[in-house]
Amino acid sequence: MPKKIIIAFILITACAQLSLAADSLNIKYWISFKDKGSFKPGVEVPQNEASYNIIRDYITKRALDRRMKVLPQNKLIGFEDMPVNEKYVEKITSLGINIIGKSRWFNGVSAYMSKSQMETVKKFNFVDHIFTVRKMYKQDALSLAPIEKGDYYETTVFITQDTSNAFDYGKSYPQMVQIDVPKVHNLGIWGQGVLIASFDDGFEWKQHESLKDLNVIAEFDFINGDNNTSREENQKYKDAETQGGHGTATLSSMAGFMDGKLVSPAFGSDIILAKTEYVSSETPMEEDFWLMAAEWAEGKGADVITSSLVYKEYDKPYTNNTYFYAEFDGQTAITTIAGDRAAYLGIVVCNAVGNYFQTAPPSLGSASDGDSVIGVGAVDKNGTIATFSSNGPTSDGRIKPDVVAQGVNVYVAKMGDGNRYEFSNGTSFSTPITAGVCALILSAHPELTAMQVREALRNTANNSSAPNNVYGWGVINAFKAMLYFGPVWSPVPSILREGNSFEILTAFAANDVMDNKSVLAHYRTAGETEFKTAVLDFIKPLETGSFCGLYQLKIDGIEAVELLGKEVQIWFNYTDSKGAEFKYPRGAPKNYFSK
Repeated sequence: MPKKIIIAFILITACAQLSLAADSLNIKYWISFKDKGSFKPGVEVPQNEASYNIIRDYITKRALDRRMKVLPQNKLIGFEDMPVNEKYVEKITSLGINIIGKSRWFNGVSAYMSKSQMETVKKFNFVDHIFTVRKMYKQDALSLAPIEKGDYYETTVFITQDTSNAFDYGKSYPQMVQIDVPKVHNLGIWGQGVLIASFDDGFEWKQHESLKDLNVIAEFDFINGDNNTSREENQKYKDAETQGGHGTATLSSMAGFMDGKLVSPAFGSDIILAKTEYVSSETPMEEDFWLMAAEWAEGKGADVITSSLVYKEYDKPYTNNTYFYAEFDGQTAITTIAGDRAAYLGIVVCNAVGNYFQTAPPSLGSASDGDSVIGVGAVDKNGTIATFSSNGPTSDGRIKPDVVAQGVNVYVAKMGDGNRYEFSNGTSFSTPITAGVCALILSAHPELTAMQVREALRNTANNSSAPNNVYGWGVINAFKAMLYFGPVWSPVPSILREGNSFEILTAFAANDVMDNKSVLAHYRTAGETEFKTAVLDFIKPLETGSFCGLYQLKIDGIEAVELLGKEVQIWFNYTDSKGAEFKYPRGAPKNYFSK
């Protein structure tokens, strides 16, 4: 489990930057408060109805249920969850200061201020610290040439698509088959039941054929403060023509679906979208938007966060806001701390390591340097690292990236008129692909924590025996990672009633299934007290020589007639070679499928 993040410590180190400010409104600051009125740092928040009523508008039951996987029942909410004291905010706005962002986790607000305004605010007795906001740099691919790879890496080239797959992946096949996604899809697992949050420059998802059917349950533009993440006219911050192009592409590589053209890992997941990157200018305002988006997504109950935005280098006149390598220590950058905080609360956080080449000193950026953030690098379809893919370690010596996936010639949706596609490059695309795989793992094993998902990804990647700062633990494998914590079944079994025949169909996979007699079905009608048990027949393998695949129980005759037209209750179990028993659904036989 990741360590609990104490936010306040970064504020002291940032105070030295204040002398850099000119007496203008070109500097953006975070103003951190000492307390939250009646709520004090370090004092436990009572887990009572009054406390839960305070947070109910922005922390959902879904979020609390996810927190229960990683936090004790009596510590589901804390000081960081309580709202910022509005009296403090009003005191600041009374000076004519326009508040841009507000954070519960950092207990403060962000605003553009002149030096004189900053000096006035600093004297308020409720203000703890003030620090400048860094500038995020959106990643673009810089080179497609691979660097020399080590002998440990086995190269494989995939060309011909397997026509027995459930879907036709079109030109997206190489990026999916490299990481064994089709096998997972063939089990009927598409990310169902998982909520993914994507942070980017906007999303034109409603217009593109591969995105328009996504189950987007919420979206928010943190730049202009509205519920629309697509391009708009007549806004305070006007969208450029390219606004939303990057986000549309990254979203499609994670969850796009158009059979025969583009099929991505988690097209069956629920989605929330956060517009946090403003492409029209280089003013230092996006990093706090990322923080606010993380709080928003966590409160909505997100299981996975993906971000292809990296905080590192900044343009003039904001070069004084640049993060240096020594600060990529997992404890300094705002996004890094926010990412680790989200992971502490149970979210799988995936962030691009960046496109700054393989360099010395290392070229990674935040938030990928987070201890609990999954930093993702990029390889080509042969598994060779892309030159542009940034390297580690972090400045405190931890291996980064964590894992890699295809980030060269990734087939994605292209924003604009018509349903166009293109090949794009960068860790911007290997990251959402990895996030989509995380959603597949959680869809198969919803009981897993964020750190367990990371463990499964790392320990089943192809360089797990010798992780390094080029490939990390290696190229991910969705199928192996999904099975790391045990066998899986298709989410919902199929029941076919035809004539005098009654059939149960399910897909099953495990690491050590040695024969076709170890997968059992248990069934009864709703009026019966005892379940009948039968061995499922193995009818179609996922691959040659495997007993992972499609299983069937076919009942004919009088017994089938008795089942027709009635509610039938079903559960399954499997006993592995070591005698361990696995039941599905979880909690069976008390829990079962009812058809």
